[in-house]
Amino acid sequence: MKAWYRLLRLDTLRLTRSTGVAVAVVLFLSIGIYAAWRGGRNIEAAASTGATAETAYQDQLDYLLSSYPPTTEAGEVLYYLAFPAPQPPLPLAALARGRTEVEAASLRIRLLALEGQLYENETVNPRLAAAGDLDLAFLLIGLLPLFIIALTHDLVSSEREGGTWNLVRLFARRRRLLAPKLTARAILIGAVVAVPVAVAASLAGFRLDGRAAWAVALVALHTLFWFALSLGVASGRRSSTANAMILVGTWVALTLLAPAALSLANAILHPVPEALELTVRQRQGYHEAWDLPKAETMEAFYEDYPEWSDRIVPEDVFTWAWYYAMNHRGDRAARDASRAYRDVLREREDWARGWSLLVPPLAAQLALDRLAATDLGAQLAYQDAVRRHHERLKAHFYPIIFRRSADRRGRVGSGARLRAGHAGRKPDACRCPGDGRPPPGLDPRPRGRRADLRPARRLTPGGR
Repeated sequence: MKAWYRLLRLDTLRLTRSTGVAVAVVLFLSIGIYAAWRGGRNIEAAASTGATAETAYQDQLDYLLSSYPPTTEAGEVLYYLAFPAPQPPLPLAALARGRTEVEAASLRIRLLALEGQLYENETVNPRLAAAGDLDLAFLLIGLLPLFIIALTHDLVSSEREGGTWNLVRLFARRRRLLAPKLTARAILIGAVVAVPVAVAASLAGFRLDGRAAWAVALVALHTLFWFALSLGVASGRRSSTANAMILVGTWVALTLLAPAALSLANAILHPVPEALELTVRQRQGYHEAWDLPKAETMEAFYEDYPEWSDRIVPEDVFTWAWYYAMNHRGDRAARDASRAYRDVLREREDWARGWSLLVPPLAAQLALDRLAATDLGAQLAYQDAVRRHHERLKAHFYPIIFRRSADRRGRVGSGARLRAGHAGRKPDACRCPGDGRPPPGLDPRPRGRRADLRPARRLTPGGR
């Protein structure tokens, strides 16, 4: 046993005294600490964005109530008012940014047509998006294998090329000679990985929960895969140069070429229409309503909201009830296309997850994105939650907009008036569960009822 420890100490000293290894360690640590710092800053920025949205909402509401006279119709104030729908990120999002690089993490929605509001932020340059971002997931999945290859490609060949391998084989078995070499390299790699992960954990506030445990196990399994692959190649009778070329070629194939090929195949098999098309359909449906009889617009509205079918909208005057029904018509026009768009995205996600099992780096990346709730499924779940939240806002404010005017015939005239002294209740609050599936969404949280309603007070993010 003492001989094994002496061999371990000897290999550790050889590694730490190597100039190439020292440069690689410093470079890896520098990139890792920078990526961890950026991940922590992204989490702070997301939290700050949510708080800023809440403040902006309250300021906008106060401004509208103070600027408009007390006789202003509620529908006019609600036209301008934007409600925050924050999605607080999980701490693990500092590890893997996923689709948050190109998708809006949190939205501000109005009571108008929703589909265009969901996709109006998808204006990222695809060339810039394809380049990706530097996060810890890229470091641990993309760059860490290169570090492992640099340390293990000459595990045996260097001894053989130096003429000492056959000599030491006389005194110990092959397995006993390789064990301290691998242990020394595993300790060095573990220490180099632990530093940036610890920095990210301290900045983002990682919790030692099930998600963090799965992320650690996933990174360890991916690292073990590359260790086993490197050992298998290095154990042969090839030269150090040949081993390095084989391992680097394998890294290029598994990390770069195979994911690109699968992405191309996925795009061909599951073509996705432009999100802009949904916005165009929604706006066409809305603008066409200006040229239609109001009764036709309201008839389509009553199909989805039969509880308001007893309200008659006059043809000769403008009413906010008709205007919001026009916006709903825009969402109806884009409804089928939106559903088809989301279905294709889910098919692409399922297809990619299935085929990624053949490409370990891609499978690890998708799994980390899913654990961090930054994958496509989390984004679609958030959009569905925003849709439900929008419906709850409608259910909360439509009674004000459709309130019967003084007209005894039951027609919707000018709509309800908004008084400056109105106090209100929140139709719901928004929170990010942060545990288990589905990924973060919006959850109703009714507040205390008041006799008079303000358009809304604010929506506060919460979480578990």
